[in-house]
Amino acid sequence: MSKMNSEVKQREVLRLSNKESNKITRECIESALILLMAEKEYNEITISEIVKRAGVSRTAYYRNYESKEDILKTLLHDLIADINGAMEQFSYITEQEKYWKTLFVTIKAHTDTLRTLIKAGFGYVILEEITKHTTDSIAEEDTKSRYDMIFWSGAVYNILINWVQYGMKQTEDEMVQICLYIIENFNK
Repeated sequence: MSKMNSEVKQREVLRLSNKESNKITRECIESALILLMAEKEYNEITISEIVKRAGVSRTAYYRNYESKEDILKTLLHDLIADINGAMEQFSYITEQEKYWKTLFVTIKAHTDTLRTLIKAGFGYVILEEITKHTTDSIAEEDTKSRYDMIFWSGAVYNILINWVQYGMKQTEDEMVQICLYIIENFNK
């Protein structure tokens, strides 16, 4: 019985090791694409350049991705998941300061990826995903609430993107105060 338990444990370690190895491979490929996008136009980047920069084989590349678009989808999915996670930690209505602070801290952690994706023309996907996230729970027939969230999604997106594009000259705390000021004075 102990020999069988030992074999099961060894298989589990191997499975975890392969999973970790695949994760590292994906991260290398994603980083390589971002670095290449910072240097040249997205359309000009080849799979050969990506695998060379990532230090992986073409087989490893195709084991994880079908195309460059798949890499971008993964990057955007992870980015949006982090942004949405930040947005969900605190109530926008009752914890506005914490909400905004967490959002700006999260965005700052993704600065390089955001700048590169925006430069490559993929900012609209970020906006679409933020909008989708904020409107998912609103009933189709609740038109006013739906448009309210679409409006605020665009506002949040534009504030975040402009902050990133213009070098984040304001601290996260300063951005929180700016956003709170805008909201407080919106209907005045």
